Amino acid sequence: MRVLWFTNAFATKYYGYGWVSSLEEKVSPLVTLKVANVKPEDSRKSRIKKLFFGFGAEDRYLCKKYLEVVEEFKPDIIQIFGSEHAFGLIADKVDCPVILHVQGIMGPYFKAYMPKGMSWGSYILSAGSFGEAVGRLYTLRRWRHAVRREKKILGLVQNYLCRTSWDKAETLKAHPGAKIFEGGEVLRREFYAASPAVERHGGKFTIVTTISEPPYKGMDLVLRAGKLLKDKGLEFCWKVYGDVSPSYFEKRTGTSCDEAGITLCGVAPASVLAGELAACDVYVHPSYIDNSPNSACEAQMMGAPVVAAAVGGVPSLVEEGRTGLLFPSGDATALAAVLERFFDSALRAPLEITGKAARAVAQKRHDPERIVAELMSVYKELLSTTLPA
Repeated sequence: MRVLWFTNAFATKYYGYGWVSSLEEKVSPLVTLKVANVKPEDSRKSRIKKLFFGFGAEDRYLCKKYLEVVEEFKPDIIQIFGSEHAFGLIADKVDCPVILHVQGIMGPYFKAYMPKGMSWGSYILSAGSFGEAVGRLYTLRRWRHAVRREKKILGLVQNYLCRTSWDKAETLKAHPGAKIFEGGEVLRREFYAASPAVERHGGKFTIVTTISEPPYKGMDLVLRAGKLLKDKGLEFCWKVYGDVSPSYFEKRTGTSCDEAGITLCGVAPASVLAGELAACDVYVHPSYIDNSPNSACEAQMMGAPVVAAAVGGVPSLVEEGRTGLLFPSGDATALAAVLERFFDSALRAPLEITGKAARAVAQKRHDPERIVAELMSVYKELLSTTLPA
């Protein structure tokens, strides 16, 4: 069986290309696998050109390159990772089955990109330099185009790998006749090798969050909730990992990282994150929209009690009171109130049990052997429905 993957995952400052490479390690011995990630030009000149003339020419160029890869490799099946990029545009131009592994869904994400009290205008104008402002304007234009392109892609692709109730519902909303398969995700290998600390509560109370720069990831919420906890006299260290520049969020909330007890730790390798998650008291996922965030799954794998906003596909991962705690999206007061419970020694044991339950569920959800077996079964079904009788 010849399988061609198209993925937007590249080796970057985020230490490799994450869970896709973990899945590749498991699948490559079972099929003849080729992984293609034709990267669009991303120079300053190309960005300015796309700002003025749009992204259509680039999509046509990329589609041509994708088809050249298809023609050269001659796959039996094409698997596309994500609807965020142009890969899916080839779905009606190839003869073999195409299946799209849903990651995020751009339409709903774009609607939630700017939290209440923020706007694209303020975000662009608050940039620290002209170049940064142009970069943010470019992000706005790129997202608008990607949302329109995604709508077209979801109409073209017939087969989908989904994981949560939300991504299944959103996919069927966009394409009522789509065929949905269950498709899990293998985590990075470090989170299988590491184990939770025997004693999680040594030293200062520690909260961990892993996010990135876009406003919908919830940095403003971290600042607001941290300040509320500080105002109550609670002592803690809130470690934020990821590529986050706090200045915009500090201005919008009127709270600095220091005032909120926030320590920015930058981008860290999986081995470091696994250790931090194994030992922390609680993990917080503040995102205003998400499907199946692997950062929260990694925390569960390490036995960390997870507190997350009840948005998108997150309730499929975090069951209130059993494998984690949920709070209303964007509600800093509710988030602070949930976190305050962790400071109560009488509640610590039940919350620790929640973390252990989450680890048990995560180990089953992210079992590589099961995920690969299910994927191979999907491949065989796709081939059986396209082969002549």
